[in-house]
Amino acid sequence: MLASPFGTYHHTSFVVRDVDATARQLVASAGIGPWHVWTITPVAATLRGRPIALSFRVAMAEHGGASYELIAPVSAESVYVEHLETRGEGFHHTCHMFASRDALREAKATLVAGGREPTQEGDLGSLGEFCYFLLPEIGASLEFLFLEGLPPPEKCIA
Repeated sequence: MLASPFGTYHHTSFVVRDVDATARQLVASAGIGPWHVWTITPVAATLRGRPIALSFRVAMAEHGGASYELIAPVSAESVYVEHLETRGEGFHHTCHMFASRDALREAKATLVAGGREPTQEGDLGSLGEFCYFLLPEIGASLEFLFLEGLPPPEKCIA
C-alpha cells in the first residue's frame, strides 16, 4: 500500500441490516473472517452539516493487506440508513486511513476546497474521527479515517 496525501487504502465497506448474521454467513459461505464486532457511538456527529445522534454496529475482517467492513445502523438517521432505504444492502464505501488527525483534516480540507462537502462526520473522541464524501463519479462514498486505536471487540465471529 502506497502512502499519499489522501491516506492509504484500508477497507471496503458494505451496509447490511444485521452485522452478526451477515458475518456468520460470510464465514460459512466464503471463508471470510474472523470478524471483530463493535458498537460505535461517536461523541459528536453530523449528517450533511446537521448534528445527529449516531450509533452503528461495525464488524471488521482482515484479508490480505486490507479489510472488509460490515456496518448496520442503530440510530434513526445516518448515511447507512439512507443507503438501506434507497439501495438496500451492499457496497457503500472504500476507506483511506490516515496516520494523524492533522493529515485527515488536511485531506478533508483539500476536497472541501475542490467543492465537495462531507455527507457524514463523526468525532470518536480520543479514538479518532471519520468523514464521508460522496463520489458521484462512481456512485459510492469515500471515507477518511484516523484511529488512535480501538477498544477490545464486543465479540468475535469465526
